[in-house]
Amino acid sequence: MNDGTKIPKNHRDAALVYAALNIKVFRVRRDKAPYGNCPRCDKDSSIYVKHRPEECQCGVPTCHGFWAATTDPALIHKWWTEEPDANIGAPCKLNGWAVLDIDPRNGGHTSLAALEQRVGVLPGTVMQLTGGDGLHILYGSPGFDLPGAPFPGIDFKHNGYILLAPSVHVSGSRYQWPGDGRFRKPTAPWPTALLPAKERRAVPAPRPAARRHSFPSARTAGRPGGGKMWTVEDLVQHVMDSRDGGRNNAYFFAACRAHELAEQNLISLSEAETALAHAAAAVGLTDSEARNTFDSAATRPSDRTWAA
Repeated sequence: MNDGTKIPKNHRDAALVYAALNIKVFRVRRDKAPYGNCPRCDKDSSIYVKHRPEECQCGVPTCHGFWAATTDPALIHKWWTEEPDANIGAPCKLNGWAVLDIDPRNGGHTSLAALEQRVGVLPGTVMQLTGGDGLHILYGSPGFDLPGAPFPGIDFKHNGYILLAPSVHVSGSRYQWPGDGRFRKPTAPWPTALLPAKERRAVPAPRPAARRHSFPSARTAGRPGGGKMWTVEDLVQHVMDSRDGGRNNAYFFAACRAHELAEQNLISLSEAETALAHAAAAVGLTDSEARNTFDSAATRPSDRTWAA
C-alpha cells in the first residue's frame, strides 16, 4: 500500500525528502529563471563571468536549468542553504513522468472536460494543486515524445519540468498535494488514448464501442449537389479519423464543407470553427495551422472536386 510521504514546509527539507525518494530536483527562481551551478556562473566565485543563463558558454551541460537536477543530498543542502526560498523543480522525463498541466486561466478546465467527454474519464493517478487554481495530473512516462500544448489551457509536460510542493506560485499561493498533503509516486501509465496516433496504434488495447465526439452542433445538413449528409459532428469525426500524413487534407476538407454548409445557413460557422479547432489540436495541428487552413477554405474549390 502506498501511504505516501509527508513533505516538509521548508523548501530545503522538502527538496531533500524528494531526493531521498530518488526524485531528481533543482532550484528554480520565483520568475522561473534558472540558477547557475558551476564556478563561472556562481556570483560568489572568483572566476564568475557575468552573463545571461541562456547565453551561458561555460561548457558544462548541466550548469543551468533542469539538466542540473540531482538526488545528491550534499549538493541539494548547499543549493537551498544559499537560496532558502528557491522553488523546487523536477524534470518530468528524467524522473519517469509525463504530466497534464491544466491552466484554468487559458480554459484548461473546459478543455479537460471536453477531453474526458471524448476519450472517457482519465485513469486515476497522483495530482498536485498548482497554487493558481491549476492542476498537475502525473502519470508514468510513455517512452514517446508528446505534443507540448495539444488543447487550450492544457500542456503535456514530458521533456520539460514542473514545480513541486511547497513551491510558491506567482499568485503567492503554494503548490500542494491534495488531501493529507502526502506525496505518492505516480504508478499509473500515461493513458493510451492520449498517445500520438502512430504510437497509440502500436499499443494493444481492446477496441472501444463506436461513439461520436460531443462537439457543438449536430444538425444534419445536405451536401451541396446531393450526396453524403454532413453534420458538424461528422466533420469533426472526419478530422479525428485522419492519420499521419493525411490530417492536413482531412482538416481542409472539413473546413471546406463547413463553409459550404454555413453559406446555406445549415450550420453555424463559428460553432463549426470551434469544434474543428479542438479536433485539429487533437490530431497534432497547431492553432495557427488550423486558423490559416480554416480561413483558406473560404476560397475553396468546388465541392465536386472533393471526395471524403
